[in-house]
This record gives sequence, C-alpha cells and structure tokens, in this order.
Amino acid sequence: MHVGGVVASNQTDPVGRDLPLLETLADKLEFLFDRVRPGAEELGPNEAAGRRYTTKEIATKINEAATRDGTGVTISAAYVGEMRRGITTDPRTSHVQALARAFGVDPAFFLDSQVTRRVQEQIDLLNELRQMKVQQVALRRVLRQQGLSDDSARLIEQLVDRCRQLEGLDDGPSI
Repeated sequence: MHVGGVVASNQTDPVGRDLPLLETLADKLEFLFDRVRPGAEELGPNEAAGRRYTTKEIATKINEAATRDGTGVTISAAYVGEMRRGITTDPRTSHVQALARAFGVDPAFFLDSQVTRRVQEQIDLLNELRQMKVQQVALRRVLRQQGLSDDSARLIEQLVDRCRQLEGLDDGPSI
C-alpha cells in the first residue's frame, strides 16, 4: 500500500518501530527529506531548528560542493524535485552520489536494500536520541526554574529511569 509517497511495511527496526519499505528512488529521497534536517551551521539566524530541507537547498548544497570539492556535479532544484516525485527514475550515478553526500548518507542507500534499511535505522535512532536530549534539556530547565540544583535534577532523571525499568519500559532513557 502506498501512503504519502512511502510504501507501508510491517518491517521493524531493532527497537520494534515500523519502518517504511523504501523501494523507489522517490521513496528514498522522500525519506531523507522527511528525516534529515539542516545542521545549525546551515540555518540562518532567524530559522528554527528541526525544519526540513527544501529541494532548492539540496540542489544548492550539491552545486556548492561541485565548486568547493571539485566534483563538477551540478544539479537544478527542478531536477531534484523530479526525482523526488518519481518523474525521473534513472538519474546519472554522479547525481545519486551527490544526493548521498548532500544528505550525509552512504551512496549505496539508493542501490542496496540492506544498506537502505541500515541507514533508515541509523537516521531514526539518531533522531530519537536528539529528541530525548531535547526532552532532557527541557526537564532540566523546568527543574531549575523551580529552584532545584543540578544534582537534584540528575537525581530526578535517575528516578524516572529507574521507574521505567521497574515497569518494564527500559528500552532506553525516557528523558
């Protein structure tokens, strides 16, 4: 079944979360656009962290790398969009490699289903770890606003983790 450009699947990652089956170039690109975010160094002063890349930004990254690294591979935002929508399904190898570099993934992500699955798992785990870090920072901020010391905040975090273990939820830190 096709849902939002990604094929639904019963496959799960090592933590038991459902992962979409990525079969086409468009599916794989949409996954990357959905899950990979610009780093702080790529964001402007008024841009919010956590937003998606635009098609134009990925094309710009590829074109800047062509100049900076001497790859010579350039691409238009329109062409990236065509690949993303499934209009173009057989791009040049150099474009696939450039897309992989722009998103920071192994070029085999686009060619080998085992690598695709491994990269999916790694990206999802990284995003989950980032989210946990955000939650942990938010909890510490709230506890400090309540006048608690850093030692007390750490004690509360340890207590929450211990409660999760006692309730059989010890699949990783909760905060």
